[in-house]
Amino acid sequence: MNTPPSLHSTIESCRRCPRLTQYQSTLKMIHPDYHCAPVVPWGVARPRLLIVGLAPGLQGAGRTGKGFVGDASGAFLFSSLYEHGFSSSSDAERAILRGVVITNIVKCLPPKNRPSGIEKRQCEGFLRQELAQFSPSKKAKPRVVLCLGRDAYESVVSVTGAARKPFVHDQRIELAKNYHLVGSFHPSRLNVNTGRLTRAMFNDMFSTINTLLNGSSSL
Repeated sequence: MNTPPSLHSTIESCRRCPRLTQYQSTLKMIHPDYHCAPVVPWGVARPRLLIVGLAPGLQGAGRTGKGFVGDASGAFLFSSLYEHGFSSSSDAERAILRGVVITNIVKCLPPKNRPSGIEKRQCEGFLRQELAQFSPSKKAKPRVVLCLGRDAYESVVSVTGAARKPFVHDQRIELAKNYHLVGSFHPSRLNVNTGRLTRAMFNDMFSTINTLLNGSSSL
């Protein structure tokens, strides 16, 4: 799923949210070597797994320009991606993704890591296009959308019109034939440090994803 040049450039040039635009400008003055701009999806041209988070973090995509690269959440995520064959390395800053694209529902770093409802809705059109490009044809191999955190889960459920189920870790929804949604607790430092999300829970979920990608929809 290469992001088409038109969508790629539209995301990069987006200035729809005044609060976020001003915040990026302020951060750029403080951290001139940081990305501090809208973050586009990154990964492979023909993905089987689409990972969706909430928004860039300052030390992650806000610095590197790549979702989940550079911060503690990314380190936790990439350890499992590597273990389950979705990445060439557990080091996010050196890794090459395998069969994966990573994106966020909000493309700009928000103050205090919390975008407003309006800001999430402003970015919804981008997410809608990404999901439309990712969704498989009826004859295609299975694909999975992995939503990291409640915000990502609720946005993807809303955009796809999926049957609403409570947000719990390892929640699974069949969106269509060969097309699945999996919800996970976000691998934030808080969730990991408090034990809300453990390495075993995360790895078990990735085992589920691999099973779905290999053609079993009976989970």
